[in-house]
Amino acid sequence: MAHFGWLDGDDSHRSAMLEVVKLFEDSSTVDELGIGSVRDTFSNAFFPGTSTLHTRARYLLFIPWLVNDVARHRWPAEKAQGELRRRETELIHSLIAGQEVQGVIGRDAKKSLKTMPSALYWASLETLGIRRWKTTISGYFRNAAQRSSTIDDPDADGTSLDHLGMTHLPRMPEDLTTSATFDLSRDEAEFLKTQIATSKRDSLFAWLAIHHPDSGAGRLWEHEAHDEFPRPIAELVDEARRFHFTGTGPAILYNLILAELADNEELVEQFTGALSAWAEDLEVHGIFDGWDRQQFWTRLLHLNPRIRPATQTFLNDWWQLAATDTHASQAARDLVTMRELRLKRGRARITYADARSTWGVGAGTGPLDFRWSIARSHLNDIADGLEA
Repeated sequence: MAHFGWLDGDDSHRSAMLEVVKLFEDSSTVDELGIGSVRDTFSNAFFPGTSTLHTRARYLLFIPWLVNDVARHRWPAEKAQGELRRRETELIHSLIAGQEVQGVIGRDAKKSLKTMPSALYWASLETLGIRRWKTTISGYFRNAAQRSSTIDDPDADGTSLDHLGMTHLPRMPEDLTTSATFDLSRDEAEFLKTQIATSKRDSLFAWLAIHHPDSGAGRLWEHEAHDEFPRPIAELVDEARRFHFTGTGPAILYNLILAELADNEELVEQFTGALSAWAEDLEVHGIFDGWDRQQFWTRLLHLNPRIRPATQTFLNDWWQLAATDTHASQAARDLVTMRELRLKRGRARITYADARSTWGVGAGTGPLDFRWSIARSHLNDIADGLEA
């Protein structure tokens, strides 16, 4: 059994680790063959400040409202954190009282919730320019206590107890912890729209927030305003589309190989069919037509120079096999087998029978979403608020 461990320091790092853990809870999103760095490069470029841990846009206001409401008391950090947790628990009950059903973080766990919304959204508040102090939650409370003692100093930097380390927020509703909803007021929607648009100006998130926040599209490249995207964004979306269709192929073959090793005829039939359907989709959608894969890597490495050469080589080799309709050949099987062995060594399931007990059937075969479903939810919330 695998175990995770990390140093408890930076809340943004902790949030990133929690996201990894969440991904492992869903076998369809598990990155068995090490292509997650490419997926996440697209996700971060399109929708900075989002996370698979997020649910609704108004949490981007709930958290700074509650944090500042606690911080203004100048309590010691430990007491302040305890009070914040109490108020976040009240928020859970408040949303339930407000008849909210979907997207309530901690709806079932309530006061037993281990990871509160503040931990999940803390890094995003900085990314979107809502939080100005670059510190942990406990550090924020310490800063607030220190800054508040200088408010009356004529030489102070102008920080007030109202704003503290946040930008100027819309007014907090009086009934926030008694009967809240996810509905944004017009002022709140305008605020979030402005923060997204100004904090990451060149992102798709920013463009959509300004030009076309409402959407029912299932995929980015199916967006109602796709033909209006600025050229650099449109080109990156097309690269994501091609990666979406090609990127799950190795995982399907991986699961097919494991199904064969398990001598499970039902699963063999399932993944054989899935691999055939995958290959058919490539042809139907013309995925390799006119695709400059060297330009693909130029774009991706500009966004994320840390993508490993071995990942690039693996995907290039896979694409060559897929483009020549040899994605089910022995060469393809050898490629997937060696990729897993290099990544996992003694935990490689194809190579070592003892490791197969941890196989999550279907691991890695889920569609690549690039956090569009999360961003779409946030943007639709904003669109509704702008019409309020």
